Amino acid sequence: MANEQKEIYQDTDKLRQLLNQQNGKKFQLDWGLNELAWELYWWADFFNIAFFKVQPVPVPVISFEKTRVTNLGHYVIGRNAFGIKENINLNRAYLNRPLWDILTTFLHEMTHSWQATYGKPSNSWFHNKEFQLKMLEFGIICNSKGCHSGVGDPFVYLLKKHGIIFNRDPDAESDGIIKIPPKAKSKGQSKLKKWSCGCTNIRVAVKDFKAKCLNCGNDFVRDY
Repeated sequence: MANEQKEIYQDTDKLRQLLNQQNGKKFQLDWGLNELAWELYWWADFFNIAFFKVQPVPVPVISFEKTRVTNLGHYVIGRNAFGIKENINLNRAYLNRPLWDILTTFLHEMTHSWQATYGKPSNSWFHNKEFQLKMLEFGIICNSKGCHSGVGDPFVYLLKKHGIIFNRDPDAESDGIIKIPPKAKSKGQSKLKKWSCGCTNIRVAVKDFKAKCLNCGNDFVRDY
């Protein structure tokens, strides 16, 4: 009887593994961001061990919604629209960056989670001194607006040790910091076009627009 049960358990395990493999394949085929998501969940665990240590942050739910063009990612304070806490969203519009750059944003958002759990977060978009100093511990230079101007050790060292390729060598920099230039902003999809009379600018979505300014008397013309 014991042998029969053992065989049943073994067969059940084999079936479960087979189903997981099949579901995994379907999941991969169904979602093009599956590989990146798995990668980021691995790094979430790694960042907790390497950086947050005795103050680990909850493993986040990672999403890839397309948001405003000025935003690389954001940490959802409280619960998201599905009632889920600890949601980190990485803007789908900026996923064509090198992986080290995406991980910089990801660690930034995890730091917001750390500050919400253990620290004193700002009441606005402002990134306060506590947040900036925490990021500096990791080797990421961050200003009050949340923009990164450079990355160095231990962040760079640990990522390189785990096979992440940087497109610039920090050793070539005089201070060992990889400078991060301002991000080129993606163009929005607004249909509003700029028209001007010389003294006033307006934006309208009408292709054939005819109007006269009551202040200067000039016609509005398309400003290309």
